[in-house]
Amino acid sequence: MAEPTGLRERKKAATKAALSQAAFRLAMEKDGIEAVSPDEIAAAAGVSTRTFHNYFRGKEEALLYDFSEMTRKLLDDLRERSRHQPIWDALRDACISLHLSDAYDVQLLQCREAIVRNSPTLITHQAGQFMELFQDAVGIVAQATGTEPTDLYPRLVLGSALISMKIANEQWIADPDAEPLEAVIAKSFAQFEAGITRPITE
Repeated sequence: MAEPTGLRERKKAATKAALSQAAFRLAMEKDGIEAVSPDEIAAAAGVSTRTFHNYFRGKEEALLYDFSEMTRKLLDDLRERSRHQPIWDALRDACISLHLSDAYDVQLLQCREAIVRNSPTLITHQAGQFMELFQDAVGIVAQATGTEPTDLYPRLVLGSALISMKIANEQWIADPDAEPLEAVIAKSFAQFEAGITRPITE
């Protein structure tokens, strides 16, 4: 019974990915997700509009589906690493282990960033995704540090880590030839660890 279930899940994941890619392509063609409809996304992916709504609540969720997948992988890796690494190291290494520069073409990432940046609805949706990630991850950080999820410390540590990751990604996407993404992430975390009262000198 496990094999059919696995096959079903793989088919669902493939359909979600196809819908997400279709949403992204159409958003690029039409200069924004606002000009794209769920009907168009479904047609471009070769499925019905009903199928689209079975998987996604809206076109914004479809376009940002890859962020949801990245979040799932990050949380799984962080949960495992936090059992045997100091939490700051676990957060850093979990971010690096996503290997985003290998998983995504940098030009597509640049286009995606531009689409999100110019869309109020996508910005709002991405902010919601970020908050969901925070709420899920803060429990892991709290457990690893012997604190409560509502305490200042785990929230501050996690917020610092996520901001470090976000800024590192933006820095790398803006100039991907300067240095590898993994190095930018490590440098960003190192700066926070050293303190933010002054910059780290090379």
